[in-house]
Amino acid sequence: MIEIQKADDLLGISLNNILSYRKNNDDFIKLVNGWNKKIVIEVEKFYPIEVIFEGNQIRFKIDNLDKKVDLKIKMSLNTLLDISYGRINPINAVLKSKVKMKGMFRIGTVLKFLKIFVKSMKMVASQPNLNYYELNKETR
Repeated sequence: MIEIQKADDLLGISLNNILSYRKNNDDFIKLVNGWNKKIVIEVEKFYPIEVIFEGNQIRFKIDNLDKKVDLKIKMSLNTLLDISYGRINPINAVLKSKVKMKGMFRIGTVLKFLKIFVKSMKMVASQPNLNYYELNKETR
């Protein structure tokens, strides 16, 4: 079982909902469990968020981000949505400089990031009407 931290900021809630979509999936559990990586995701015009994979936990941090992380990703919201909806391939987005990566030479980390995040985003995007951005789903 994977534990994903509840967040109280927009990007943290979004990432929690995206990652929670598959948290009981055996393939997802194998990908995440014991990965022990720190990824910074920055959506332009928002703020960077650090996603910390440690053991069987996923945590988020928006303050005092670590200087040394395994991968930094920066993109616009439009590019994020284009990747989610399959309008652009993530590799093409990097080649066209729509996605900027630091730590790209760590191919294993990049590939696992794609398997964890991009696949999850595409699954969530395929069902956009399920209110993924509600903070308290019990109040429906």
